[in-house]
Amino acid sequence: MAVDGSTHRAKGIVASARGEPLIELRGVGRYYSGAGGVHALTDVSLTIERGEFVCVMGPSGSGKSTFMNILGCLDRATSGGYLFRGRPVNRLAPDELAHLRRDAFGFVFQSYNLIGSATAEENVELPALYARLGRAERVERARTLLKSLGLGHRLRHRPSALSGGEQQRVAIGRALMNGGQVLLADEPTGALDAENGTEVLTVLRDLAERGHTVVVITHDPDVAAWAWRRIELVDGRVVADTGPTLRPAAPVTAAAHATADLAPASSTQPARATDAGGGNDRRSPTAAQAASRQRNVPAAGGWPRFAALREELRASVRSLSANLLRTSRMRTVLTMLSVTVGVWAVVALLSVVQGSYRQGVALAARAGADTIDVRPTSWVGKRRVTPARLTLEDARIIGGLANVRAVLPEISRQTVIRRGDRELKTSMYATLEDVPLAEDWPLAQGAFVTDADGERLAPVAVLGAAARSRLLPAPMPAVGEYVLVADVPFLVKGVLTWVGKAGSRIGTEEDVRVYVPLKTAAALWFGDGGVTVINVVVADPRRLEDTAQAVRDVLVRRHGGAGFTLGNPLRYRVGFSAIEKLLSGLIGAVGAVSLVVGGMGTMSVMLIAVTERRREIGIRMATGARRRDIARQFLLEASAVTVAGGLLGMVLGVVTGPILEAAGLPVAFSPWFVAAALCCAVGAGLVAGFVPARRAARLDPVRALAR
Repeated sequence: MAVDGSTHRAKGIVASARGEPLIELRGVGRYYSGAGGVHALTDVSLTIERGEFVCVMGPSGSGKSTFMNILGCLDRATSGGYLFRGRPVNRLAPDELAHLRRDAFGFVFQSYNLIGSATAEENVELPALYARLGRAERVERARTLLKSLGLGHRLRHRPSALSGGEQQRVAIGRALMNGGQVLLADEPTGALDAENGTEVLTVLRDLAERGHTVVVITHDPDVAAWAWRRIELVDGRVVADTGPTLRPAAPVTAAAHATADLAPASSTQPARATDAGGGNDRRSPTAAQAASRQRNVPAAGGWPRFAALREELRASVRSLSANLLRTSRMRTVLTMLSVTVGVWAVVALLSVVQGSYRQGVALAARAGADTIDVRPTSWVGKRRVTPARLTLEDARIIGGLANVRAVLPEISRQTVIRRGDRELKTSMYATLEDVPLAEDWPLAQGAFVTDADGERLAPVAVLGAAARSRLLPAPMPAVGEYVLVADVPFLVKGVLTWVGKAGSRIGTEEDVRVYVPLKTAAALWFGDGGVTVINVVVADPRRLEDTAQAVRDVLVRRHGGAGFTLGNPLRYRVGFSAIEKLLSGLIGAVGAVSLVVGGMGTMSVMLIAVTERRREIGIRMATGARRRDIARQFLLEASAVTVAGGLLGMVLGVVTGPILEAAGLPVAFSPWFVAAALCCAVGAGLVAGFVPARRAARLDPVRALAR
């Protein structure tokens, strides 16, 4: 349908509300240094008013594309001045130029420059994504634009599934997404047949009639005939400019219907672009943008950033899926696996260290972390002394001291235990009945030896779990059976639980012990009433040092010298802790090396991605992406790869725990392993992604688009 002129602005020039031209070039020049140097533009001075439909003509190499790039803030003039709405563009920082491209300009390229991994709808949404427009409004507007351009049935199609004319209309929709105050079309019909070319030109003319400023770059006179003003460039200089003229009569084709339902630029655009769209919204750009933000972004202080980050995360996930998982799948998977191996090494090996530490602490606890052991010694420092002869009477007196919960005198010796043709070389401990209580060592079956057993010199014994397994393997019964201890028959009265893991080497020294009553052993083998060690179990470990001093005083008075030593198994715990820290550091270094390797792999993948996706980066910059937006995208993609690898490594570390336990290694997991693994993965991703992200963010838009 024809566009009713009465409902739109007058054709031709629309003056600025402030009396200033929309675009003003004052002696603009562009010089490219290099071999010989090239003056692409020389002393170009002209103005373009709001609502003009301008065609810039010239042969190849005349500077047309450079002229468009400078107008669209993709490139900078090396001389002269460029004012947009009276504001000097030459002085703007890169992010300010991106802001201007986002809110004021829309590009339509000869090669369409659509992101191949995105759908038609997602391509059109792109400028609004960088304008922080809410998702719901962004999607609604993109669909409205595409439907108005006759592509309502192609929303979810990717560029490869669209014809050339359809791709160019998608590009037009993208250019209009944020209002499209100025549409810059570089050879928009160059890759199209005559019919599709006419459709696109009709759409551009119709948009000019609605108040958009349209600048078409071409060398085709038939295309130039559609414009209301023609500017000709030769060797970078303006050689002809027709100035404002009445628009030429052109046949109205079906493409007019594609834009007939689009409201004028000032009605359906986001508020930040309404002033740009055609002047109907006379608010200042700042006021219009504030209104847009108030309408589209929640007012709470933290929510806008959160919403923006959420949208960027979604976009990064789509980009990651399209670029890293689809086109570079093997490379990405191998990179992720290298991070997985690093995190798995950290989690699995740290779990072994943690398990070993806990096992060591448990062994120290078996020996009595709240126990003072008293032993005879022949040395004090470098001085030789006569060893004290510890007796049961010493044990009885020490048992009467304050804070002493139990006293366990012991005699130990190496011996051989036999059962039939089976024998075991081990340690025999002659002690009293308080051992299970004092050492927190429960019995698996039967009962422990008692003082009553010793008083009647009963030949009874309690076996460690490993000793029982070797001499009386299941299903053979143990309690009630006899074994030979140093060739003397002893009745097995009980079996202790495992200290270490059944069948492992951890805790073997304790698990092969045999316990017999103290007085029975003294009568059979020792006979002098002396003891090897006196274990003093304290009631309150916090007063252990005071109790140790009281024991020392008693023994000094009784033996008149210092032929004994006092020790505490708590030192073993301290030793285990130091060893754990050392091993954790060493294993952490191994994991760090693995993560560095994974990080280097991630960096190489992302650097290759930057090279392969230069055009995509240029498209994003042309649609308003700031440097930080590009950098954040690549950082998020690198982090996504490493976090995925880290999560997989953490899962593998947990899954392989039972395998390590089956191999006889103690395993223990701590909650901080998860945080450590994730922090390592995220840290590796951020470090690995920094260089590629920085390189991507510093790409020149013009060179990126030209790739």
